Amino acid sequence: MFLTGKRNILLYIETSGPGGAERVLLNIARGIDKIRYEPFVILHKSRWLREQLLKYDIHTEIIPSQRSWNISFLFKLIQYCRKHKIGLIHSHLFGANLYACIAAGILRIPIVATFHNELLLHGKSEKYLSLKSFFIRRFASKIVFVADFMKDDYINKVRFPGKKALTIYNGLDMDLATNDLDISALKAELCVNESDLLVGHIANFRVPKGHKFLIAAAGLVCKELKNVKFLLIGDEGDGSLKGEIQDLIIKMDLTDNIRLLGFRDDIPKLLNLMDVFVLSSISEGLPLSVIEAMSASKPVVATDVGGLPEIVIPGKTGYLVKAGNADALAEKLAILLNDQPLREQMGNQGRKAVEKKFSLDAMIEKYQELYAELLK
Repeated sequence: MFLTGKRNILLYIETSGPGGAERVLLNIARGIDKIRYEPFVILHKSRWLREQLLKYDIHTEIIPSQRSWNISFLFKLIQYCRKHKIGLIHSHLFGANLYACIAAGILRIPIVATFHNELLLHGKSEKYLSLKSFFIRRFASKIVFVADFMKDDYINKVRFPGKKALTIYNGLDMDLATNDLDISALKAELCVNESDLLVGHIANFRVPKGHKFLIAAAGLVCKELKNVKFLLIGDEGDGSLKGEIQDLIIKMDLTDNIRLLGFRDDIPKLLNLMDVFVLSSISEGLPLSVIEAMSASKPVVATDVGGLPEIVIPGKTGYLVKAGNADALAEKLAILLNDQPLREQMGNQGRKAVEKKFSLDAMIEKYQELYAELLK
């Protein structure tokens, strides 16, 4: 449905690091039809996401908030919406969804609340879960989940109304340019040999990503195959977990086999170097890193958690193993590292699978259709 006149849309998220949910917001902000919609963004901190948004001249406002039930922030959010004549709010992640739903209820404007994670992340509890869920149930116009498993979980556990709930898969630009890739130079930069087999892992250093199980699996793989290097890519956070992982790498005598690359902005190039992609998470939403790897025609070994069974087709595009099982992770990695034709076959099938299901254009169009429906 085509709307007459441009409408102002507020995109709001509570985090600003280089994560999956942040990249989804960025893709919507830069890819939205600017003839129909004008995107505005509210963030709490000036970090990676703000820098990216400014590259595309997206209206971005920093309104700090570091605690739950911040009434002052809520008032500022409402004032911002009134000042900029916001017609619809689209929020991401639980905390932002709470504030956005209350603000939208007061302003009497539609609100799309997107959830990117499981109801309760591994090892965490959510204070006032029932009360927060009440406000979202009451005021959300539509509640979007990035994977089907999440939708079922929220409907069953916190009684989100099924009539408001739908799934929109995260989308990815399948044509990220790597034409200027100098493989030899990049391998030299990473201190890996031309003949090395490379296993890639892209995940910020957070406990739910299961880094310690990956290191244990790497130890098993490297006993069998001497020419394997593991590339661990991701934001270090406060550095405490990375420090623990570094200590574990030293303890297991794997310093020659594992490269901790930190945050990188050249992921497409790095993916092209990899022979296998691995994700060792013990808790997940719908990880864009796996979709990226498959779009680069890489076979995947991942854990059977969250939305991963909705991405990886076992035996066809990769393997899924039980979370926390380093032995199983190592076994499947070894199978692929020892079989180049199988890697190529699974990689090609993975590329075809994500082209059908996880395109960026399809994701943006589905959100725009939702906006049009709510703004009519």
